[in-house]
Amino acid sequence: MKEGRHRLILQELDRAGLVSVRKLKELLDVTDMTIRRDLIDLEKQGFLIRVHGGAHKKVRDGLIEVSHAEKVMLNTEEKQMIARKCADLISDGDTIFIGSGTTTALIGDYLEDKKVNIVTNSLPIFEKLKDNPNFDLLLVGGRYRLKTQTFVGQFAINLLREIKVSKVFIGANGIDGHNVTTANEEEGNADAIILNNAIEKYIVADNSKFDSYSFYTFYRLDDVDGIVTDDRISQRMRDKYRSYTKVL
Repeated sequence: MKEGRHRLILQELDRAGLVSVRKLKELLDVTDMTIRRDLIDLEKQGFLIRVHGGAHKKVRDGLIEVSHAEKVMLNTEEKQMIARKCADLISDGDTIFIGSGTTTALIGDYLEDKKVNIVTNSLPIFEKLKDNPNFDLLLVGGRYRLKTQTFVGQFAINLLREIKVSKVFIGANGIDGHNVTTANEEEGNADAIILNNAIEKYIVADNSKFDSYSFYTFYRLDDVDGIVTDDRISQRMRDKYRSYTKVL
């Protein structure tokens, strides 16, 4: 019975990439507690990552890129926690760059009454913040990448080379040792340029991104001021990555 449930859960994960406890309960006709125990077992075996209300498929090599719309559903509590920490690092009057991502997209929610100059190449972030009178916004244009709803390419790079910011917040698909990785080299190249043009550099990543890697390495942890992460990162992982930079 247990093995059969595990097989069906993994089949559903392969099909959808993301499963909810409620849907699995209906599919398998068992209790919430049974599903949660199954997800714990499968997470221990390395097949998935549990999130609030369900689980998503664990992709250690990062070759399968999850879309912006799909990422919105993942690790929501951790993302809010990280966004608050990022907002605490921002001062009134700062000029900042916010990179694309569903975690970085929440930073503006916690800036309260701070007046901030914000540069971004993310269309969702621009759309979310454009009507706030406290923010002076600059959207970096270029070739539109639908998967992440981000502007990339040579036009974006040319503009980013000319921009200087006090602080930058960049997401990552995976952090493996000192390597900061992403699923797309064009996004990575743009992120690297603005990181080099910032006074303070922060990588934004929830606990599931550590000891994981994606397709393209675009920066080194040794060269950033800190990783902003959630409080659910293990002490072992925190200690390991403190050898490269601050873990906030």
